Amino acid sequence: MVTRPRVLLVYKKDAYRQYIQEQQDPHLLKLLRQGHPDVVELQRAHAVHEEAMDAVITALRQLPVELDIAYRANLTVTRAYQLIVSLGGDGTFLQAARSTHRTPILGVNSDPLRSEAVFCAATRQTFPRLCRLALTGRLPGLRLYRLRMRLNGKPLVHRAVNDVLVVHDDPATMSRYRLLIGKRHESQKSSGLWISTAAGSSSAVLAAGGVRLAWQAKTFQYRPRELYQGRLSRCRLTGGVFSAKQRVRVTWLMRRGAAFIDGPHVQVPLRLGDELEVGLALDDPLVVLGLRTR
Repeated sequence: MVTRPRVLLVYKKDAYRQYIQEQQDPHLLKLLRQGHPDVVELQRAHAVHEEAMDAVITALRQLPVELDIAYRANLTVTRAYQLIVSLGGDGTFLQAARSTHRTPILGVNSDPLRSEAVFCAATRQTFPRLCRLALTGRLPGLRLYRLRMRLNGKPLVHRAVNDVLVVHDDPATMSRYRLLIGKRHESQKSSGLWISTAAGSSSAVLAAGGVRLAWQAKTFQYRPRELYQGRLSRCRLTGGVFSAKQRVRVTWLMRRGAAFIDGPHVQVPLRLGDELEVGLALDDPLVVLGLRTR
């Protein structure tokens, strides 16, 4: 008996579906009745996303595969898959990527006119062809190296594909922490500290003054954002690129804080005196199918 490959499709719910159709938000419903252009735009984006979802599911059901479908917020992977497909944008891709170690992932941008989706190689039009290539091992992919973390010496489960933001959990409050890199250390005040993979170097850390790296590079970087320099604070550890042998250590110096991993959905609480160690993991690269070298 020939075993059919098992595929997991991870999808997002767009804003119109979540807040208007499901939650019946009264404010948004009122704006929709009034024809508010921004809410009408949500409705249009919803139609495009639904078309993409229908097309991807139809294509998968026409293939000789065992298909599982999961909403990204409820994602729990309990079995082995030959391929993971994310449908949405980069947020959905990153949530799906947190659930895979060795399984290749193919991202589908459900709305290319509204979403950058830099990790997504496919659209609803190109997905059937790319998926067939992926299932037969003929679709090349990039190996992206993720960040591993330890909190007070204990490994964290999640690894970051994009970046880690160490920050106070109130966005209006200045973050205070002590940064240790090699033998150099200093206390800093800033609006947060970015630690980014090579794959994440084209996003938030770049906007904070970091540098763009080749996505497949075995390097990572750090960069404080909006670093305070005053009479009592002259910081020299203002950013840098490191090899996989190096580590960044952050001691949190406030009562409350958090490390956000790949966006807002995974938040690791930090308390005064907690030490977070971040480094690059080479033993568990994420294989992203269809991407070209960047």
